[in-house]
Amino acid sequence: MCSDRLTRYVIDQTLELSPEFIKQNAGVIPLLFQVSLLSEVDVRVEKISDLFLNFVEHVTSFDAALVYIWAPQNAWFCRGLQGEVPETIENGDIFTFAVRDTAKPILISDAGETGLGVHELPIMFQSMIALPIYKDTKIIGCLELFRKAGPCFDVNDLVLIKHLLLGSENILQQVISPESDYDEVLDIRTDVPQKHVLLDILNQYEELSKRLCFPLSVAILEIEDRDKFGLYQHIPEGVRMLKSLARMIQDGLRRYDKVIRYEELSFFVILPGCSSQDAITALHNATLNLGADLANNMTMGIATLPDEAQDAKGLINLAHQALSHAKKKGIHMARYSQTGAIKQTNTSLELRMKKIVNAGPHVEVLNDLLDLLRIQCQADDISIRNEAPGSPVNWQGYDLGYIHHQGLSEDIYEWIVTYITPAWAVALGLDPDIRNWYLGILTTASILSDLRAGYPMGYSIGVADQMFTLAKEMGKGEAQAAQWANSALAANIGYLGIPTSIFTKGEITPFDKKKISAHTFIGSKILQDVSVLNCDSDIVMYHHENIDGSGYPRGLKGDDIPLGARAMRVIDTYNAITTPRLYRFQLNHQEALRELCAMSGKSLDPDIASLFVDIIGF
Repeated sequence: MCSDRLTRYVIDQTLELSPEFIKQNAGVIPLLFQVSLLSEVDVRVEKISDLFLNFVEHVTSFDAALVYIWAPQNAWFCRGLQGEVPETIENGDIFTFAVRDTAKPILISDAGETGLGVHELPIMFQSMIALPIYKDTKIIGCLELFRKAGPCFDVNDLVLIKHLLLGSENILQQVISPESDYDEVLDIRTDVPQKHVLLDILNQYEELSKRLCFPLSVAILEIEDRDKFGLYQHIPEGVRMLKSLARMIQDGLRRYDKVIRYEELSFFVILPGCSSQDAITALHNATLNLGADLANNMTMGIATLPDEAQDAKGLINLAHQALSHAKKKGIHMARYSQTGAIKQTNTSLELRMKKIVNAGPHVEVLNDLLDLLRIQCQADDISIRNEAPGSPVNWQGYDLGYIHHQGLSEDIYEWIVTYITPAWAVALGLDPDIRNWYLGILTTASILSDLRAGYPMGYSIGVADQMFTLAKEMGKGEAQAAQWANSALAANIGYLGIPTSIFTKGEITPFDKKKISAHTFIGSKILQDVSVLNCDSDIVMYHHENIDGSGYPRGLKGDDIPLGARAMRVIDTYNAITTPRLYRFQLNHQEALRELCAMSGKSLDPDIASLFVDIIGF
């Protein structure tokens, strides 16, 4: 049973992520939400502690940590306990038993106030927290973090770590299982080349890399002399040799790196969080385990995302080029940057759009934006020019220049030129109002995001107009109504980080829906530094939350959803169901009004829905 001396340190409050808490911890909240992306990145059960603690380090600092897993088998892991590991630590400690008995977290801000003796503590510390680890609804383990000095742990730390662990439940579902075999858990067979499944595996790491904004390096390791080690003279011994090599390479790397049998005599290594230089160091250290004779018989090619490649497929191709360069030059290891090939431009719409919206007024920035539209529309050319050929563009009696648009439909061109012209005038110094630059960029970007998501031209502009009207009817002033309208205009800009192929499918899978739901985070990230527009980040982030808690990204309920986001949810719902999509028919006006009434009080705020229905009329 839990010691009476620990009862007052047990935390009974719910530790939820309130909107105010999210604002105060905006830097780490996206990390908590995106841990769930690891659900398909497998890890061995004995490495679960590293999985947790490597994320914990990004959330809060600690000097030592203990992880206990008691179901389905007893196991424990530690970090930071060099030279002071108690002999009985594998049996748990007083905090482990308290968490197991109460199913609640523990927070001790000052160990000196507990009255616990030195012999009762697993280690000496100043403050500590302990939290249960869940699988389904059962507690199957305990995480304990200790600080020996510095600021004490507080409830803020508990909230963050609690939700980090809850977000990791999907990983536990896959990892915690009796008698897991090494090859099964890693989802590979080292005796059979896995080139055909590599892209699927690498796509998961690419998704994680982009969401958490860390580099991703890969390497191809190839054995040069296939006869030297008897790999083909005796097939069974050769297979055992290859499996042994894979394990030896893996043991020399970090716990969350991955080694896959690639081709007949090569391995593919995935190194999340590594720059190309870090990858060289890691691979050098890993191959030391192989012995000099074998290490000297291996050649390696390395490539890195996002510096050198745009996506997972590009990473594989560049790693091959680096490997070929190493062979040609007679060296053991080469990065893609050493090949002398022309560096590919990262054409990720998400990354390029973030750069554009944060740039100052300049015609070249407008050309970058038009180039994104060219890619999306598959046009031959869309660009601003000082001289003909092209369509002349005027603004308030001034000749701005020409827009050359080859292979672009006239209706799309008319939309683009209407909204890019004000920004162009600012770039040329004809309009001193910097807000017109950013509003022109944002409106043009909204057209691009509409095209990408398959919405009709001007969808986001129409939503923004309705948002302004609704805000005024709700009693908001001119300034706040304009802020809400700009936020509604920007709400779908995150679609630029979603692959076009998802939007063109006839049927959307649950995994596709998960990717699409990430657009709220992507949009917030793109716009986070654009203070001139004064967008309401709550509208961009939470406009898909439902009153009954069934929405995303946080599943907020009722009044916990910011007012602007509730208003945007009503308007976006009406416009979405009256817009034709590949996977469903559109509703007419009267059908849409009936649908809004049916959703009122469930997914939509009933008061706002009623007001909006009054505005748009029967």
